[in-house]
Amino acid sequence: MTGSRRIAPRGALGVLAMPAVLLVASLIGLILGLTGDGWRDVAASLLLALPVLLFLRSWLRRS
Repeated sequence: MTGSRRIAPRGALGVLAMPAVLLVASLIGLILGLTGDGWRDVAASLLLALPVLLFLRSWLRRS
């Protein structure tokens, strides 16, 4: 097969690193959104939008 790429295997840390970062960011965003006003609401919105933005970026790259 010409033109096919092989992806090197990754360990558990490499596979689970990004989901763990997104989990922590989402939890911090939820806590900030529930506990404060002003800059905390802005930070919460950004942190909660992060998974959606990363999904869209990855989806658009594949197309």
